[in-house]
This record gives sequence, structure tokens and C-alpha cells, in this order.
Amino acid sequence: MKILAGAPVLWIILAAPGALLVQRYAASAVSYGEFIHWSGDISVWLLIVSLAVSPLRRVIRGEFSAWLGKRRRDLGVAVFGYAAGHLGAYLLRKADAALIWKEGVEPGLLTGWIALAIFLALALTSNNISVRWLKSGWKRLHWFVYAGAILTAAHWLLTAFDPMAAIVHAVIIAILLALRFVPARQKT
Repeated sequence: MKILAGAPVLWIILAAPGALLVQRYAASAVSYGEFIHWSGDISVWLLIVSLAVSPLRRVIRGEFSAWLGKRRRDLGVAVFGYAAGHLGAYLLRKADAALIWKEGVEPGLLTGWIALAIFLALALTSNNISVRWLKSGWKRLHWFVYAGAILTAAHWLLTAFDPMAAIVHAVIIAILLALRFVPARQKT
């Protein structure tokens, strides 16, 4: 069984919610708060999926697992895309550099800014040229996804009106990060 046609089909699937969200926001069918909520949520959900790839590959072997491993970079770039949309809406709404700076140094937003900077570096190097150019440094650089995930959870926890969803997602992220340190079971 062939799993999806590859990257183009996956990119359509990954981009469709964002395109719909932007279209609805532009048409005023979605408020600023709803746009911020959904763009942030989708970014975190994709981050969770990308963090789950390695643990899933340990448990599920086969064609789907291999395909998912090859698409992890695509998922990571989509994480950045939704986070950038989240930031873009914020910047357009505030439209005042002094206010953005003032809010940006508060812990809730500062964690988001740092996470976004990490995800920008990861997105810019999520291509085959960067993998070849950075060699073993590429993998070390991409370990920063874990710091980005922790900062993303902190950002959500510190800025949420209702922290329960942030807590649930932070626990999921913590579990996925902890699973990275569980040794793979040896074949007998």
C-alpha cells in the first residue's frame, strides 16, 4: 500500500487549515482571538506529532513508520508556518513597535519569541542542502526542537486565559520528551 503520494499531498493537507483560517480571518468570519487561538493550537498539535515520530517509530515498524520519519522535516516546517501566522496576526493587531517591545520582554511573550527564533532556525535548515552542509552539526542543531517545545509549552501556560488546555498539552509534550530518553528495547 502506497502511503500518500509524498510531500506535495502532505503539504496540501498541512496547509489547508491555515489557508482556511487566513481566509476566514481576512473575511472577518474569525476574530483576532480565534485566529490566535487556532493558529497556536495547530502549531502545537503539529509540534506534538513531530515529537511523536521517534517514539512511534520504535513501536510501529513498517511502511507508515518509514514514511512518517521521512516527513518529520515537513511537519517541523509546518509548525513554524503556523507559529509565524500566530505571530503575524499579533504584530498586525498591535502595530506599535514600542508596545510590542514592552509586551515582548514579559515572560509569557518572551518564551514565545525565543521558541519562534528556535523554530525559524530549524525551518531554515530543514532541507537537504543544509543537512549536507552542516553534516553532524545538523542533528545537534535540530535537538533544539526540545528547547523550543518546552518554551512553547511555557508560552502557552503563561499567556492562556484558561490554562487547562495548556496544561494538558504541556504534559503531552513532557511525556514525548521523556520518551526520547527511554532506551529502545533490544530485539530478542
